Amino acid sequence: MVILINTTYSGSYGRLKVHFGDYLSDEFVKSLLELDIKDIRLKLYEKSYREDIDKATSLSDDDTQIILTAINRHVVKNSKLALFAIPPSMKSFMKTYVSKWDIETIKAIITSKIIHHEIKPGDGFIMSFRDIPMGIFAGNLTSDDFRVLLEKNDVDSVINYLLNFGYNYLLKDLEEYKKTGDTSMLLSSMDFRYYNDLIERALFYNGDEGQIIKYIKSVIDLKNIMTLAKALELKVDYEKIEKSIIENGNYSKQALADIFRSGDVVELLSVFKNFNISESIDYYRENRNLSFFEASMRNALYQQYVPVMLSDTASQYIFAYILAAERERDNLRAIVIGKSYNLDSNIIERMLI
Repeated sequence: MVILINTTYSGSYGRLKVHFGDYLSDEFVKSLLELDIKDIRLKLYEKSYREDIDKATSLSDDDTQIILTAINRHVVKNSKLALFAIPPSMKSFMKTYVSKWDIETIKAIITSKIIHHEIKPGDGFIMSFRDIPMGIFAGNLTSDDFRVLLEKNDVDSVINYLLNFGYNYLLKDLEEYKKTGDTSMLLSSMDFRYYNDLIERALFYNGDEGQIIKYIKSVIDLKNIMTLAKALELKVDYEKIEKSIIENGNYSKQALADIFRSGDVVELLSVFKNFNISESIDYYRENRNLSFFEASMRNALYQQYVPVMLSDTASQYIFAYILAAERERDNLRAIVIGKSYNLDSNIIERMLI
């Protein structure tokens, strides 16, 4: 298939194709399961993580913290490369997409205020490159803004500062937090707004957004099904989690509500039976572990959509490049965090996507 691209961006696009070869193979990632944290650091240092590890080493002397910081720095660096390759028709969508890193960082900051855990700009919780948040490359919050947020004393002051950047929709959830001390609606509201904005902006004049929209809709489905499945396990009424359901997926709110009211988690998970994940559904049936099912589904989505995107138009290739960066980051984090908790390698492997 012929790759279509505006020649203005051919240089940046070409660099992406070259850099794609730097991604770690699945075989290499799985080989890390047999190593301890120190050796994982050494192995990554031999690959494309050398600069990131050197930078992280100046911020900490703990191997786990160094690797987690380096991993975050690396995925943001790769996302930054992709942002400079995007054609004009894709700019609004990609700005919205990479704002997920701002949102993830904001969530980490809000959570840190609740548990009274101080985090700093170079912390492994923070998604940054050269201590600069991903969002700065998309015109969102600056590095100074994030430093201000980190210095705030409580959730109220964090949210009030965010009002300067279009987060006014959090005000109603802030009031709920003040009454209950529960931040779940604050965090889920950010996801709700993020995914709805993403779908609205996934329209490119070339008409080459089809696979991207299908992927995002499937991700929304997965987030909704996981929300409902966890609610069923905890015996939470649908009315209490209805506001957390994200619209614009493949399944309407009514359809999801109907499945939820069946009271059967396996029936909920079976919504994805077309993705050939019967083994994961059987595993849940036997072990009641949703995290393994979610990892399996995320891998299924990646395997279904990314290979097609990589062989299609430049817009889809650029998006697939970022998805590959995210997958590598999530898999390395699963291994490092699993090792830090002394989990069995077989358990950690089930967490890979």
